Amino acid sequence: MIEIIIFVLIGLVIFTGLVFLQIFLSKMQSKWPGLILPGCSMFFSLIGVLGFSLYAITGAGVIFGVIAIFVLFNIPTLILLMIYMIIRNSKKDLFKKNQEIQKMNIQDLE
Repeated sequence: MIEIIIFVLIGLVIFTGLVFLQIFLSKMQSKWPGLILPGCSMFFSLIGVLGFSLYAITGAGVIFGVIAIFVLFNIPTLILLMIYMIIRNSKKDLFKKNQEIQKMNIQDLE
């Protein structure tokens, strides 16, 4: 019983750390760092689907199994993408203001 509690707590700490890392990466000026974690999550879901399909016995159940595994494994991907979109949309105006200020500073130097 205590092992299960420790396992769940470690999982929550890892998930919380990944959420904070996603928020940090999404706040960067470039849009690409915020897409790293969702891309990795999508890659791991494809590995899970491929692994399931390699060991599954052929039949109609395999298709439903592949779809179910793909959907379940992409829940973290969707959560990370939602965080990315929320942060990027809230920071969009701030990025534009910073770019305008940088242009004005460059013009002042000339």
